[in-house]
Amino acid sequence: MFNLRNTFLLISAVLTFFIVITNHRIYLQENLIFEIKQGNSLQVIANELKKRDLILNHFFFILNAKIYNIDRKIKAGEYLLSKSESIFTLQKKFIKGDTFFRKLQLLEGMTTREILKLGNSEGIVDDINGDLDKFKLKLNIVGQPEGLLFPDTFYYQKGDLFSSLLKRAFDKQQTVYIDLWNSRQEDLPYSSLIEAIILASIIEKEGLEKEMIAGVFVNRLRKKMKLQSDPTVIFALGSKFDGNLKRSHLRIDNPYNTYKYKGLPPGPIGLVSLSSIEAALNPKQSEYLYFVSMNNGFHKFSKTLEEHNQAVLKYQINER
Repeated sequence: MFNLRNTFLLISAVLTFFIVITNHRIYLQENLIFEIKQGNSLQVIANELKKRDLILNHFFFILNAKIYNIDRKIKAGEYLLSKSESIFTLQKKFIKGDTFFRKLQLLEGMTTREILKLGNSEGIVDDINGDLDKFKLKLNIVGQPEGLLFPDTFYYQKGDLFSSLLKRAFDKQQTVYIDLWNSRQEDLPYSSLIEAIILASIIEKEGLEKEMIAGVFVNRLRKKMKLQSDPTVIFALGSKFDGNLKRSHLRIDNPYNTYKYKGLPPGPIGLVSLSSIEAALNPKQSEYLYFVSMNNGFHKFSKTLEEHNQAVLKYQINER
């Protein structure tokens, strides 16, 4: 009777200890990422957790997994561990496959050159390596690739291909913009969606009053006037632009120089936000042909060159 009682007490103590160990929470200074690689054994996972002081005992981690038959259900991937975890909560995450997603942000106005640099982001497999031809090939783009991705936040897991993320941005733009194109204003001076995207990319760089700015550019296109947009010249200069746009730059011989050539440039000059493409397809109707910055985030719009020159004198020259 005495031995049975002792045995019962011993078993109870072991079970209590087991429950305490498996449910004991390790408090972290900050959240961290823990990776389980494909093919990692339970022993390897347990050892790495103990090595990083994320569990009290690696043996009980293995034992708990064996008891509940979850050792073969643990999924590979990166896991975001919160500020308090136990063997129980960790294994629950690992079998659920609640893996960590990183994020890649494509911002409005970004150029292809800037986008390709994002291939170096942590966790991404860069299968493009900054090569423009590879970029076009992976996304099946013919011709000018600029501005053909949807600016947004895209979530990915470690090991995802860079081209797959960009393909998602490309497909999203096609889906969203085609719907907008089909519901556009009538009699716009565009022969195709890509022409609307080209103008929208210029609007993106010009200012906040997008519908008004779009209306000015549409009026100029209809009158066969030059667009005379500084951002197109800056795009043409590329890495040569040092932040200071000079008069000599407005005379460069480049198809993107809208001070020299009439009509739209050959392609977009950056990524286009939803508000910019909506403005290009639904511009504010007016008689304005000019605008100049008032240096407060807004513009002075004018109908005649004389009015425009007066505005330039007031808001640009006299302000210096």
